[in-house]
Amino acid sequence: MNGPPTPPSERPQLLRRFGLLQATALNMSNMIGIGPFITIPLLMSALNGGGPQAMLGWVVALVIAITDGMVWSELGAALPGSGGSYVYLREAFGRETFGRLLAFLFIWQFILSGPLEIASGFIGFVRYLDYLWPGMVIKQAPVQR
Repeated sequence: MNGPPTPPSERPQLLRRFGLLQATALNMSNMIGIGPFITIPLLMSALNGGGPQAMLGWVVALVIAITDGMVWSELGAALPGSGGSYVYLREAFGRETFGRLLAFLFIWQFILSGPLEIASGFIGFVRYLDYLWPGMVIKQAPVQR
């Protein structure tokens, strides 16, 4: 356990990079979440397939997602630096007026909604894990009162 110390060049380090895969996963999680992947199969079964017009919602969502992505890329280019929405709100409404208040309120709502967003993602992940690997997920009995 007390072997020779490893030279500094051989010590494991975290890579400070944010590639295409990470950016795509983060954007998908933030823009659409896990909700559609849980509710769409239920809706399609209720509509008996739904027909080709069921794709219309996906096309509309694609157009909205593309325009949203272009807005965020323009904001990122216009206001470089760390902080994201906090910085955009603060600068858009002014540091001395409502900008500080709106940025503060954004952070507080994010502190409350962020864990719920992550929890719903895990619920969807567990449902898909149960589908792909039956018996892996322990089913809980409903609570009786």
